[in-house]
Amino acid sequence: MPSGRTVAEGLATRKDNFLLLRVIAALMVIYGHSFALSPIPGARDIFLRLNWDTYSGDIAVDIFFVLSGFMVSGSYLRRSDPVDYLKARLLRIVPALLACLIVTAFVIGPILTSLSLTDYLRSHGVTHYVVQNLKFSSDVSYTLPGVFQSNPFGPSVNGSLWTLPAEFHMYLFVAIIGAVGLLRSRKLTLLVLAGLALAGVFRPELLPLHWMWVRLAGYFLLGIAVQLYKDKIEISHVGMLALLFATYLCRRAEIYPWVFALALTYFCFWFGYCVRLPSIEKYGDPSYGAYLWGWPLQQVYAAMFPHAAPSLSFLVCGCAALALGYLSWHTVERQALRLKSVRLWPLTAPATTQDGLDRRGT
Repeated sequence: MPSGRTVAEGLATRKDNFLLLRVIAALMVIYGHSFALSPIPGARDIFLRLNWDTYSGDIAVDIFFVLSGFMVSGSYLRRSDPVDYLKARLLRIVPALLACLIVTAFVIGPILTSLSLTDYLRSHGVTHYVVQNLKFSSDVSYTLPGVFQSNPFGPSVNGSLWTLPAEFHMYLFVAIIGAVGLLRSRKLTLLVLAGLALAGVFRPELLPLHWMWVRLAGYFLLGIAVQLYKDKIEISHVGMLALLFATYLCRRAEIYPWVFALALTYFCFWFGYCVRLPSIEKYGDPSYGAYLWGWPLQQVYAAMFPHAAPSLSFLVCGCAALALGYLSWHTVERQALRLKSVRLWPLTAPATTQDGLDRRGT
């Protein structure tokens, strides 16, 4: 292993651990949620016990947005066509989401609702749950009629859905700055990203974003910045250790969140390109499906075993979510991604040859 390499050099090898990192992040979300969905006195997330001022679910989502910013901006630069780019993005997130919403509303809901089957299916809330969550609005629909009413956390059917509208709006942002040519000038793009970051810190109300999305947008912008300067950013074991030490030193200072954000972003690419691990790509990509299914499975588990420990919720539901993630990949997501090459109309430019990132579903 070389002492250091740029992100561009790592990307050129066409080998990385990003899929494994996304799978770990999906499991971290399920782990973090287990303490809320299956609570017992005294049980706390390990990162909170270590006084990190954040919990595993937030860290995992931040990782997702760093990688997403890096990958989707790279995807646009390869395609240079906003229609083709948006088609690819929609094919990546909508089919699996739609499948999850339909199964949740029309299979799990009727089984677990406290209402009669007739009253449940006649309720406006059932179709509203599906339709509203396909709008990618900040007004997420979280409940189904009579479902999970007695659960410790409450009736939320899928609390993980709140990040998907944020993700979709980030996709639109890349399409806009790409269409106006900003992505072709990395200095100008960096100025725009820096301006947006400053607005997010000091005047977030000026941004066309829900307040809960601002932090996620910041991590997404960091991913874009790494993509633009991939030939300049060097990653190494020494650099990772230095950033970890700096983060530890700043843990009680006001700048801690910003140092932590830089360290976490650096970690994503250090883990992706500087750590030698076996590849799991030949089995498919369960990360998105596991993320979608983790919360509903944990709520089902909590309804069946209301006094179970968080550790059991994580173990059982984490394994089940991974299994459903692989099922989602092979039966829904992979099939949908094959439509990337279908041209919407004659004026749409054909997709360029996909590289390793595209084969992984970006």
